[in-house]
Amino acid sequence: MIARVKAALLLVTLTAVAHAQAQAPDVTREFQAGVDAFRLGKFDEARAHLEKARQLDPTLAGPNRFLAAVAQAQQRWADCIDLARQALKLNPRSSELADTRKLHDECRTASGKPPYRDPLGESAAVAVTANVAGASVKINGLTYGGTPIAPRPIAPGPLAIDVEKAGWLPKHVDVDALPGIVTDVAIELEPDPKAQATADLALTTTTAKPTTGTLIASEAFTIDGAPATSPAPLAPGTHIVEIQKPGFDRWRRRVQIAAGQKTQLAPDLIETRPREQRERLGLWLVTYGGAFAVFGFTSFVVSRHASDDARDILRVETARAPGPIDESIEPVRTRADFDAARDRAARWAIISNISYAAAIATAGAGGYLLYRNAKQRTDTAPPFALAPTRGGAAVVLERAW
Repeated sequence: MIARVKAALLLVTLTAVAHAQAQAPDVTREFQAGVDAFRLGKFDEARAHLEKARQLDPTLAGPNRFLAAVAQAQQRWADCIDLARQALKLNPRSSELADTRKLHDECRTASGKPPYRDPLGESAAVAVTANVAGASVKINGLTYGGTPIAPRPIAPGPLAIDVEKAGWLPKHVDVDALPGIVTDVAIELEPDPKAQATADLALTTTTAKPTTGTLIASEAFTIDGAPATSPAPLAPGTHIVEIQKPGFDRWRRRVQIAAGQKTQLAPDLIETRPREQRERLGLWLVTYGGAFAVFGFTSFVVSRHASDDARDILRVETARAPGPIDESIEPVRTRADFDAARDRAARWAIISNISYAAAIATAGAGGYLLYRNAKQRTDTAPPFALAPTRGGAAVVLERAW
């Protein structure tokens, strides 16, 4: 029995060897015919011979390499990329390795795929695209970002790629990253039926479009002159809101109400008595500033008169006729009179400057207090409106002319 099995195995082996030996001349002949036709520019004929050679021996890299060159010549970029990649995979130690990688890169660039600028050497690179932008990509369990992912370096070898996005079914693919080239992975995600059903249910259960807005305030208020309680439903548009609280100034604003939104008021009420005290203080400071200004002007006039007097003394005494001094004639004004007039002018000039400075300081402080503590007018519609926005409110200033 064992002898019969051995004889059968020997017969099968001899048959396979004989078939391979008979097939080898055909492969060589078809391959060479394809190469010759390619070099003569007969691309369709070359493609037919090379396809036959590849069918006769699918393990040979040569037919795939030349088929990639034919595809490049015929501008079939996708076929060129796939065939060059197959040639590199079948014979990673080929003497034509560099030319095959160059052919692969040229076809990628011609097809519009983003190139990898730096030389890869024996490293690999991967690029991931999908029919859905922003889908999360994981490679070998590590997150690489959202689609599309431009070519980036990675270690050669098997890659487990998982792509997912809310509303779409996740997709898993396994690819081999070949050294020296960019491996392109194109993912087609399919819509998630459950997510679509949820969206349809949400559409069917959507409530009617709101027609009113809501105003919420922490104090008792009136709307357009009528008392209201919080929360108050209001028609969309502009409403005048007033808050009156004993001991505080009246608070009055225009509020813009939007349908379906809540507008919350947190008014900063101002106590009336302290504000009026600060307002009176500002009025007094302005008055004192005016008094200082008047005193400064008066001091300036006195200083000017004293300065003129000193100049007159100097002019009269220096205008005497030259000659011997007559002891019997006394001078009209003495040196002491000149010094006194000059000192008086300097003293009143200093007083004038100090008065002006005091006037500016007190009047400025008083004006600031008057401006900050002036009572708000309530006889006209307020110029500001509070308009609700997503996540807050906006202040709108209205001007008319």
